[in-house]
Amino acid sequence: MLNIGIVKELKPYESRVMITPEGVGVLTRNGLTVYVENGAGESCGFDDLQYERAGAIILPTMEKVFSKAQLIIQVQPPHPVQFELLTADHILLSFMNLIHQADRLTALVNTKSTFISAELLQDADGKYPLLVGMSEIAGKMAVFLSAMLLTTPEGGKGKLLTGTEFSRPSTMTIVGAGTVGRTVAAIAHDLGVKVNLLTLKPEKIEEAHKEVPQIHIQAYNDDLLRELLPQTDVLVVAIHSLKREFDIKITRDMIRLMEKGSVLIDISVAEAHVVETSHLTNHDQPTFIVEGVVHYCVPNIGALVPQTASRVLTKKLLPYIKVLALKELKDALLEEPGLVPAIGIYKGKITNRMVADYYNQDFYNIFELLELNI
Repeated sequence: MLNIGIVKELKPYESRVMITPEGVGVLTRNGLTVYVENGAGESCGFDDLQYERAGAIILPTMEKVFSKAQLIIQVQPPHPVQFELLTADHILLSFMNLIHQADRLTALVNTKSTFISAELLQDADGKYPLLVGMSEIAGKMAVFLSAMLLTTPEGGKGKLLTGTEFSRPSTMTIVGAGTVGRTVAAIAHDLGVKVNLLTLKPEKIEEAHKEVPQIHIQAYNDDLLRELLPQTDVLVVAIHSLKREFDIKITRDMIRLMEKGSVLIDISVAEAHVVETSHLTNHDQPTFIVEGVVHYCVPNIGALVPQTASRVLTKKLLPYIKVLALKELKDALLEEPGLVPAIGIYKGKITNRMVADYYNQDFYNIFELLELNI
């Protein structure tokens, strides 16, 4: 069995935790030992006493947790200060985001540890439960953020998102019809907002329409977006794909077509630089104005509601954590096949084909490595 370690997040503005006290209780009742760094859950309302009552052992520092636990659980990718703490005996699970992060990949390979990408964990239907869970939260929050950012104190045009008996509702255009885009579209539509949903995967229009039958979905093209932008009060960009990149650029000239005081929420900003006028922001300074349009470009929207997000993460993650901690890695992969695509690096070797191909690196089959007992 592996000891489990939960550490405090080092990245600024990250207030979620992967495992709540309730989740720790499930693990300890299964005979597992869980170490929690002092204050790991405070930012989302879970104090050390709650973790202790669930059976966790509280340790004063991150270094102590790494020295006691073999399975490290955190939200954000490993921080550079953690690299020297990692050994070949460690398995670290987090949202790794290895694509477009060449320096991070090299550093992680050099630690000789094993790394599991939470966003690549799959369920029995081939879906990505943790990614879907966080995407749903981001989509729901985007609607509420839209309403707030349209107000005049935020730089918006002073228009109510939903309209009234005497005024028309706002118009929202969403680029990307994945989980985030569909969630935004459905909630906004139910509130009375006029919604345009554009997909970059026209082959999946029928599939998307089954999930949101009340929404008119169209295939994206630049001319269509240019046509819609002058009437668009809120533009939401939610483009994400684990397996393909899209040749799309929303230019400054396009943004200029929007009315002054309109809003852009760029949920894709950390993964794909789609919008020419976007750049990363944070929760302290979430917005800026370009061409008269309010830009919101915070990547980790889920951290706005860390208690809810942490409960979702725990619920989705627990089955994988239990099997990883209770069994040898090979047996864990056989029992829970959804772990296989998520193992990006095994003891210094890249074991995810998508990552290996992206960086033109050698790919190693995880089962072959385990058979060789490397």
